[in-house]
Amino acid sequence: MHRIRKSVIALMALLMIAGVPLTADTMSVTWEWLLDDPEVTVYRYQLDGEDPDGWTEIGGDESTLSLSGLDPEAEYTLYLQRSYDGVHWSASASSTAKAMLVPYAETAAEEPAIEVQEPEEVIPASEPAAEEPVERVYAYGGYTLEALIDSGSAVLLYPAAASDDDVIAFFAYENDKRGLGDLGVSYRIDRPGQATVMYPSGYSNEEAAAELDILVDDLIAYITMPVQPAEEAEPVLPAEEPAVPEGTVPAPAAAAEPAGSGFAVSLLLRGGVASAFSDSFRFSDTMIAEAGIGLDFSNILPVGSHFGFGLRTDFLVDFLPKSGAWDLPDAKEYFNVLNYAEMLSLDLKVTAQASAGAADIYIGGGAGFAIVNPDNAINLGILCDLGTFSIGSDVYGMDWFASAIAGVRFHIGRVFSIGAEVNYRYMVSSQTHLGSADVVLGFTF
Repeated sequence: MHRIRKSVIALMALLMIAGVPLTADTMSVTWEWLLDDPEVTVYRYQLDGEDPDGWTEIGGDESTLSLSGLDPEAEYTLYLQRSYDGVHWSASASSTAKAMLVPYAETAAEEPAIEVQEPEEVIPASEPAAEEPVERVYAYGGYTLEALIDSGSAVLLYPAAASDDDVIAFFAYENDKRGLGDLGVSYRIDRPGQATVMYPSGYSNEEAAAELDILVDDLIAYITMPVQPAEEAEPVLPAEEPAVPEGTVPAPAAAAEPAGSGFAVSLLLRGGVASAFSDSFRFSDTMIAEAGIGLDFSNILPVGSHFGFGLRTDFLVDFLPKSGAWDLPDAKEYFNVLNYAEMLSLDLKVTAQASAGAADIYIGGGAGFAIVNPDNAINLGILCDLGTFSIGSDVYGMDWFASAIAGVRFHIGRVFSIGAEVNYRYMVSSQTHLGSADVVLGFTF
């Protein structure tokens, strides 16, 4: 387009007009120009205006234009543009013909002179090109902040463990330093780990990305600055005049652990039902109640910002009425442990965990050891067939088992989570399969 804009200056300078009357009350006007640019492929023109739908195109090798049947006492302005590709056009060169009425008998002897008006360069308004989204990934100290900048806003994915207090403290600092409110920057927190930053109208994606780069540089400086003694701390702004504009970018504090990429310990409470099943996956008619407690050491070995490996240990107690049926005569008897045979098991599993927003999806496998009191226990005693041992007058069965687990947990806030999982145990000596489904409550430290 810049080449076309330059070439229109030459086009305007070369445009000439000649008028030839045909009768006493009609005339013909011929405009002439030089073919000074061989790369021009097409011209277009119209009289007395530049209506987007009023153009007429002619070939790029044409150097004259004659129009007849015109009013000899009127003046006409020709607008002419040229193009290299038929899509992008130069600005218009314009020239006005001022005609005088000449008797028809005089036309053979002399042609009227037509005044040529020096045109002014007209620069066409260019259509803004659609901007491509800009992606940013910032990493510092093992933390990752991802951003997608598009349409004057940036969607941020940051460690969900960053608290609102940490975020507000940073933006109070940033507002005091740079005046975010005066810049017109605002934000909203979409959910834990995601926020949207809005920039003033007129910001391009690249300009918004440059502002975000400055913000992240300030964040790194903020989390690495030494803690001031209490007596030197700056006074807290009054609550009725917050320094942070509504909607500022949440950012992780230095002590916060990123979701899915930082080590965390969770206490798990489990409860559900279990059943033995055969090699052909036929389940027993007798259901076993199950309860347990576990510890989940997640992301001992992180891989990227959303995946990691950890360890999981579970202590489970499986209950089965000694009669073999859940038909105790009194509802209170269901809470009497003397009515049950119990199997105790403890195992250790290696887990792989993937984080997707507020959800953690995990699988794992390992091994463990179980003991059971087989006395008066129907169906439950067959789960442990490695051998027996005695404690006083009590005799217990025991067995090794291989274990596997798969589940999902949803984080509600920074501490509490709830989920569901399925477990599998294969009793090695008795060659018994045991499956269970549990609801899990988690408390993360």
